[in-house]
Amino acid sequence: MSEQPVERSELWATFSVMDHVRPGAFVAEVLLYDRLLLPVPPRASDLPTDPEARATSEKEWKRWKDTKWDPARQGQLLGILGDLAEPIPWTADRQAEWRQEMASQFDQAARNGYFLTGTVLEKFAPAMAQTVVAVSPYRSLKQLANEQGIRRRTPHEAIPRSAVMAVVGQELLVPPDPDRDDFQALADAVEVAHRADYRARRAALWRWQQRFVRGDQTDARSVRAAVQEMQQLVADLRRATGRERRWKLARKVFFFLRLGGSLAPGAAAVGAKGAEVVASIGDFVTIGQAPAAPGDPVGAAAASLIVDAKDRLDLTS
Repeated sequence: MSEQPVERSELWATFSVMDHVRPGAFVAEVLLYDRLLLPVPPRASDLPTDPEARATSEKEWKRWKDTKWDPARQGQLLGILGDLAEPIPWTADRQAEWRQEMASQFDQAARNGYFLTGTVLEKFAPAMAQTVVAVSPYRSLKQLANEQGIRRRTPHEAIPRSAVMAVVGQELLVPPDPDRDDFQALADAVEVAHRADYRARRAALWRWQQRFVRGDQTDARSVRAAVQEMQQLVADLRRATGRERRWKLARKVFFFLRLGGSLAPGAAAVGAKGAEVVASIGDFVTIGQAPAAPGDPVGAAAASLIVDAKDRLDLTS
């Protein structure tokens, strides 16, 4: 009998050696995942068996700088992420493991070697966590549409499943203002992510995105459909929430009009002026019910995380 899939307590994401370089790095991801695992240049203390540990550490730091992996920027981002991220030293042993993955998965490696960096880090997540390699070759609908490779291939060319969450996060949760400071945007996102009620909704978001993947893969059309569906879920949730607020306000208005008509000294005037209002909303308030939330419980729960995050990060128009 095959083992039934287990829904883990947390969702951890792994990244490559250069995901921190891109604009808006980790702003969406810190809201979408419980913990982020990041490869970092090793310090001397990470190399206890190396007699030249200090020299090796300095050499690696220089290699990262020369390769444009900007370790200084990564350090700043890790400082902001705090306990929501775990740095994993990218030692010679892990680089050797990465090269072995490259050799064994040549087709995947040829298309995105950085993705395989994330696979090396998956074992550093605890047993309670579902791991996701969050490295994605695409992070926006525009990039997905403009890539010549996607245009030349069939619409169903397979891409890593990580593209779904990457593009949804970029399109809905990353500030579009290029002048907004990356570090401040991440600090704002970290503050939001520390809220305890996010965990359940993160799980719902993960269940929701499963609709757009098959195994470890998805495709450009499915990613676009995921973004469109989430945008619609967010719009539906906002409308339902707005109706709920108006419904509550109507009940309050009706209650105070009735109270004024029976008890206030100016009862006649209030009753006369309010009669039409009472008549127009009375039946609705007395027999009506609050408007229902969107009919898709998982989608609504997932959208509620997006809505809450967008509001708290001031990403609404």
